[in-house]
Amino acid sequence: MKGHSAPTLLVVVVTLAGCGDVGEAPAFEVRDSAGVRIVESHRPAWGAGSGWHVGSEPAFRLGVLEGESAFQFDGVMGVARLGDGTLVVADGGSQEIRFFDAAGNPTAIAGGAGEGPGEFTGLSGLGAVPGGSVWAYDFSLRRITWLNGSGEVEGLVSLGSQPPVLNSVGPLSDGSFVLKQLWGATQVAEASEAGLRRDPVAFVRFDAEGALVDTLGLFPGRELYLFTDEDGRGVMSTPPFGRNSVGAVWEDGVVVGSQESFELVKYAPEGEPMRIVRIPGWDLTLGPGDLEAYIQSRVEGVPPDRQPGTRRELEVMPAPATKPAYGEILSDEVGNLWVGEWTSYPLTPERWTVLDRSGRWLGEVVMPGRFFPFVIGEDWVLGVEWDDLDVEYVVLYPLSKDAMDG
Repeated sequence: MKGHSAPTLLVVVVTLAGCGDVGEAPAFEVRDSAGVRIVESHRPAWGAGSGWHVGSEPAFRLGVLEGESAFQFDGVMGVARLGDGTLVVADGGSQEIRFFDAAGNPTAIAGGAGEGPGEFTGLSGLGAVPGGSVWAYDFSLRRITWLNGSGEVEGLVSLGSQPPVLNSVGPLSDGSFVLKQLWGATQVAEASEAGLRRDPVAFVRFDAEGALVDTLGLFPGRELYLFTDEDGRGVMSTPPFGRNSVGAVWEDGVVVGSQESFELVKYAPEGEPMRIVRIPGWDLTLGPGDLEAYIQSRVEGVPPDRQPGTRRELEVMPAPATKPAYGEILSDEVGNLWVGEWTSYPLTPERWTVLDRSGRWLGEVVMPGRFFPFVIGEDWVLGVEWDDLDVEYVVLYPLSKDAMDG
């Protein structure tokens, strides 16, 4: 287990970029602190009228309300695009991995519900690595299944039993695999005192054989509010605008953020901090109607008979002073980091802040409504979209880059 203390400032190197008049603060600053590079951006590199844009019309859309079962999606847990254009979809409802050619024709189906080799009971993540191999993670079985581009199982990796309740982050180039605890063991074993809590969670790394190699670090976990019911049992609920730590594989390391401010830290596979990326002054303000809108959204998401109780629970929780700084983070296939705006479930983030591979703030990209990107390439965005009937579609949008990232 590695602990990370605040580094001592050793050397300061400032890079000025995008400066205007004399005396204007630089847009982009870099300094070193005990071997950790700190990158701060004060304004985006893209100027007015320039930037990257997601096309208004998709290059293709896969999915049907009724029809061939291969195109009926129910709870997509991940998508991938291989070098030859093959599309891979992890469907949670059927526990299947479905393969489509570049034209969108189904070519293979792997998996299905079960505990045998190549089967799944808790399919919760999917991705691809250079060379065309596909990984799929089973939360319930604590197992990583590796498949080739034709859907054939190449390998199975069963993880050790500790730490518990892990979900996938992704593989590193050395063959190890990074996962994150969904909640801390303390929350499960010692949840007895009512009130707001945020227990630490671990980001961990397992080797190619499924053995625990290291803990990258402990980070602030999901904010929860604990109630005590009539029988004295603890009941957990998510408070309004609850924060959580999120992470992603970013090139040769893992980036983690706690959502408290616009700050992200990139760690080496061994857990040492490599880079801190910040946008100072990021707006976390909650408007006068934001709390009520949040509560109403949560209330509408439960059955009518539970709505009064849900409202009472949310209204008794402490009102937050600020909103989370961001939501999910994604690393694209060319090294940029995409940071989604925070939204409450089931809403999808439309505004994504883009950082280049050095951590410099490039600007903002707006995604289509009711669309979530799983994978972003050089000139495309692949994800899942929902229509007004909540039918799921796998959709590829073009990505145009009017402003180069320098």
